[in-house]
Amino acid sequence: MKTFNARGLVLREYEAGESDKRLLLLCKGVGRLFVYARGARNPKSKFLATAQLFTYGDFTLAQGRGFYSLTQAAPIESFYHLRTDYDALTCAHVIVEICEKTLLEEENCDDLLRLTLKALGHLSRATHPPRQVLAVFMLRFFAWYGVAPFTENCLVCGNPDAPRLSPEGTTCRQHPAPSDGITLSASALTATRYIFNSEPAAAFQFNAAPTVVDDLYRAAMLLWRHHFDTPLRSATFLE
Repeated sequence: MKTFNARGLVLREYEAGESDKRLLLLCKGVGRLFVYARGARNPKSKFLATAQLFTYGDFTLAQGRGFYSLTQAAPIESFYHLRTDYDALTCAHVIVEICEKTLLEEENCDDLLRLTLKALGHLSRATHPPRQVLAVFMLRFFAWYGVAPFTENCLVCGNPDAPRLSPEGTTCRQHPAPSDGITLSASALTATRYIFNSEPAAAFQFNAAPTVVDDLYRAAMLLWRHHFDTPLRSATFLE
């Protein structure tokens, strides 16, 4: 079998056989891969520390006919502290579910991998409220995916005071409210523009009131429902 090295993040783990696992990885330079990890559920397995959800590590993979199998693995970051905060853990589940549901097999998506790692790092270190980190991740994800709404000013007349957000963009109060939109506070509109216009790493670096975080999360979920015809099951635990 041909072998190669890949650095990636475990997005999902599934039980297989009596002691094996199937892992869904998001790998640098490779993209989304399903990998078979033989014996990974055995307490003495050499894969025990790495074949875990949210673990970022180095993987040596053997490529067979239509499948990949894990031969070596070494953890880099486990984001352990996610397990100590229910809201952070739930938001992390939403993040990896988004990656799982939207990425194609073996499609290079290094920018998204970096964004995902940045978000998991903020959740693990508790630098900001978990829902804020999730909202920023989702809004940056839409920008990466190419479906971010236009928020610089009103889509119709160019008025910078345009608090009504729809999947296409923002409009001011001089025009009929979109049937599929929401109204953002002035602070949430400013935060939304900051998130879309900042470098991905800097997009997480701001403080916001709980009401602003709620608006950002509502905006993110509005865009998800519009662009992707699938529910985020993990998000139901945040409601």
